[in-house]
Amino acid sequence: MITSSNINFDEVIESGKLIRSTYYNLYYLYKKDGKCRLGISLPKAKVQRAHDRNRIRRIVRNSFDDLKNESVDLVFLLAKNLDQSIKNDAIIVREQLLKDSKTILLDKN
Repeated sequence: MITSSNINFDEVIESGKLIRSTYYNLYYLYKKDGKCRLGISLPKAKVQRAHDRNRIRRIVRNSFDDLKNESVDLVFLLAKNLDQSIKNDAIIVREQLLKDSKTILLDKN
């Protein structure tokens, strides 16, 4: 999986499908060829400490290991401020992302 700044966020958001959660919005768009690309948006206003933002980035990247070989663009947008209980929220986010990665794989057809 490539965490990429080359991903066109607007194209994926406008043309892709949406999976909405309490904590995040996940857009995905299958393409004909290429590698799996992931765009992550974690604004400093929502997660103030850098090590918390980095932790969430690691969780998001690791949750989509099943999609490494797929031709899909993913955009992860944080929807909720996670600063109060970052550790508990991060566990919940990881579990939801694992379920969502399975949903994306099933939606390929």
